[in-house]
Amino acid sequence: MSTIESSIPRREAQRIARWRRVVGVTVLASAVAMVGLPAASSAAAAPTVAPANTGVPKRMMSGWLPYWTTAESVKSVVDNADLFSDVSPFWHNATKSGSSASGVALENNTLNSGTRASNLAQLKGRGFDILPSITDGTGTGHMSSVMKNTAKRTALVNQIVNLVNSNGYDGIDLDFEKFAFSDAQSTWAATRPAWVAFVAELSGRLRANGKKLAVAVPPMGVTGSNYWVYDWEAIGPHIDKLRIMAYDYSWCTPGPIGGPLSWVEKVSAYAVSVLPPSKVQLGTPTYGRDWIKRSNCTLTGQKVYESRQLGTAIANTPASSWKRDPASQERYFNYSVTSNGSTVSRSAWLPDYVTVEARARIASKYGLNGLANWYLGGEQSAMWAPLRNVAMSLPFSAPTGPRSQQVAVKVTSKNGRKGRTVKVSGAVTPKRANAKVRLQVKQGGKWRTVKTVSTNSTGRYKIAFKHRTSKSSYRVKALKNARYKAKSSGAFIIRGR
Repeated sequence: MSTIESSIPRREAQRIARWRRVVGVTVLASAVAMVGLPAASSAAAAPTVAPANTGVPKRMMSGWLPYWTTAESVKSVVDNADLFSDVSPFWHNATKSGSSASGVALENNTLNSGTRASNLAQLKGRGFDILPSITDGTGTGHMSSVMKNTAKRTALVNQIVNLVNSNGYDGIDLDFEKFAFSDAQSTWAATRPAWVAFVAELSGRLRANGKKLAVAVPPMGVTGSNYWVYDWEAIGPHIDKLRIMAYDYSWCTPGPIGGPLSWVEKVSAYAVSVLPPSKVQLGTPTYGRDWIKRSNCTLTGQKVYESRQLGTAIANTPASSWKRDPASQERYFNYSVTSNGSTVSRSAWLPDYVTVEARARIASKYGLNGLANWYLGGEQSAMWAPLRNVAMSLPFSAPTGPRSQQVAVKVTSKNGRKGRTVKVSGAVTPKRANAKVRLQVKQGGKWRTVKTVSTNSTGRYKIAFKHRTSKSSYRVKALKNARYKAKSSGAFIIRGR
């Protein structure tokens, strides 16, 4: 079966990753011999079948519909419409313009207007919002310059509002990635407030017409992914959906596409620390990559596959030959190919239905709105049954962001001498188990940690330590996590005699 790139226009191949990087695929000769294949591992367990007649599933699915897979993408959504809260067809692209007031033209993609209208009609009335995407094809620095100019910014807002209203859309999805992946980081400080101003102005106009605004953004809150130019916290009040593109963790060297689940949790935790969870959608890949193993970073010879191609992508190697990575729950397959007398080692990684379900459970854990798949139509058909089961059994869309907490403190001691053992106890409210609590002492004007413990099942904690000075100021601090803000008790004095 051919790679994804072979079935789409060349100029769109870079969009497969959703982070707008050039894929640069070199297709190997068709006559290849497989050598050194790994021993087959046991096949993954069969997907959980959703229970019948157990109620209505939560609408915890979203995602993008590429125009080059229109038929498959629309069918996936229509067949599973009861799971979707919204969808974003890839229908529009922003380009430079010398004639518009904004300096930007909003072009339609290669689908003709009749086909686009037909697909819009199929999607409408299914119980979810249709928020078509606008991608940024304006080039390095252009969109940010438009947003920094008040008149041009307003003109672009007018264009987008007119696009939404004239087509009967429920809103729009902004997929402006040039800030992160094309513009220099030195420009971010100036771009960030302009971006926030643009989002606020666009949101106000859309909401006045009963329309919604979604934005697609790269991840934050994790090492190597700190794209602060998008200022999640500042745009939070103005948007309806923040779609985190939590994929392409491995790009130029073999590894999981969506990253380890621990990484996904950190991204989710950061998101709900600055936004209401109900506004956040966890972007989830339904594509994989196949690399030539090299010591340096290169995309030469890289292939991209859809998740539904598992078992047929690599010379029809069965799914049972693909192993599962415990950290990411993705499938991988290491193999060798011989072509024209030369043998190369390759490594392929591909998420499957188990991967997607694991990420759905993380989304539920953090109260997110749900998943946003890149892309719909590329998934395994086996994905839908476990997701429907999750949608019927787990909560999504927590309405509030991080909550405040209180820390109660009580101090006791065994004796009154200097160097005595002191006991500090208390409780964290709201009551919950395994909350991290830290005893700190003030030294040289700074709070320094003495000991860290966890609360018990009733939210209580106990800390015993040696107090070695005549007089010191202490406090107890409940640490922040995904759902709670950090909170410190008032300072209290412990004397040595």
